[in-house]
Amino acid sequence: MATISETIAAAQEAHLRPFDARRDLGAVADLVELCFKETLDPEGREYLGRMRAAANSPPWIGWAAKAEWSPPAMGGFVWQQDGILVGNVSLIPYYVKSQRFYLIANVAVHPDFRRQGIARRLTERAIAFARQRHAPSVWLHVREENQPAIQLYENLGFIERARRTTWYSAADFELAHLSPDERIVAPRADQWHSMRKWLTQNYPMELSWHMPLRINWLNPGITGGFYRFLYNAEIHQWALFERERLACAVSWQITASRANFFWLAAPAECAPRQVHALLAYVRQQIVAPRPMILDYPARQHEQALQAAGFIPRQTLIWMELPLSK
Repeated sequence: MATISETIAAAQEAHLRPFDARRDLGAVADLVELCFKETLDPEGREYLGRMRAAANSPPWIGWAAKAEWSPPAMGGFVWQQDGILVGNVSLIPYYVKSQRFYLIANVAVHPDFRRQGIARRLTERAIAFARQRHAPSVWLHVREENQPAIQLYENLGFIERARRTTWYSAADFELAHLSPDERIVAPRADQWHSMRKWLTQNYPMELSWHMPLRINWLNPGITGGFYRFLYNAEIHQWALFERERLACAVSWQITASRANFFWLAAPAECAPRQVHALLAYVRQQIVAPRPMILDYPARQHEQALQAAGFIPRQTLIWMELPLSK
């Protein structure tokens, strides 16, 4: 005879099923927009637009249905109640150093169905899927003000690994004066060791795999030039020197998206005035730019970034759940 807990578990499983691109893509886009409409940035809205466009494309849906990956590996899981999709968790596979990890994303539950354990059950199912695929760990990120979600993930064993703030450029910025010993010029090839060290610290692969960043493209020497030519990457670079010592450097990457990117190579101990001076100088050199995004470790050089005309959009907490025994 089934116990009460077994009966409840069976009822829950009846509502939880793998994501199916053929019928769920549009509904998931609607649910994500409903749940996150107050915090969606332009890139998020663009992403939802692409989801809806794909949902209305029979050839794409047909390809997705016949792909070699199973639907969960492509999208995750959904929760259905009375024939309506009311919950979602997306699973995004990615590789770091030839190891496959999973990112849990878009954990969304319709407001009318919250506080029923749906988000927890969906997340647990996603974790189980990643464990079955022998992933070393599963990651997620959550806005730092979303305390209920943070508490849920901590209860499931997730550990905070980093906090990242996304900054957007504003129209106004303050210029900063250089001292007689300082100058801003193009970085030199012999400075790449320091630049790479700082870039790796500020943009570790575990946190930057989804960005249009390839650190080798930022090498100011011949090797970097070859990569930029090979991949048709348009990147411009500046560095602030104090006498002959490299203080910090920045790379401006032009992309096909609605915004371009700044990659800041600066040690944590770099003088805020120098970070401000470099970024403001570069912004002065760029004529009629599109919006610029700068992703950076939270609380680091905040005042310098604000003085250089950047506004914080959001701060995300990156959390990891190790799965390896």
